[in-house]
Amino acid sequence: MTIQIYVKSTSNCEGMSLQTFETLSPIWTGEKIRLPFGEPPKVKRLEVVGWSDLFFGQACPVNVAKVRAGSITGWLVYGGNSGVRILSNQAKPTPGVDDHLPRGFGQPMIWLTDSRDLPRNVRKAVDK
Repeated sequence: MTIQIYVKSTSNCEGMSLQTFETLSPIWTGEKIRLPFGEPPKVKRLEVVGWSDLFFGQACPVNVAKVRAGSITGWLVYGGNSGVRILSNQAKPTPGVDDHLPRGFGQPMIWLTDSRDLPRNVRKAVDK
């Protein structure tokens, strides 16, 4: 099975052209997921939500699947048509761009190379 992801350019992130991935596991879906960001020793676990452009931007489910893109295998974290939002109170908003969104950073998707970065319940669902 394949999944295709297109992310619109919005105030959350710049967007991404249509991408196709071969799924290698079931797709886990949830309200949010906590992932590690940064380099040791300053690694922080932050909440990630899917992001949609509905009603000028709002959280939506976030999905995770083990996928293949060409010859590369990894774990894809993706959200709605406006990507994902990494929530962080430390983020400084850009006035006039994302200051109306929850504090954080927008990305089209997140690519993980190590399933150990996933919470245990998600890893059990997608690390097949």
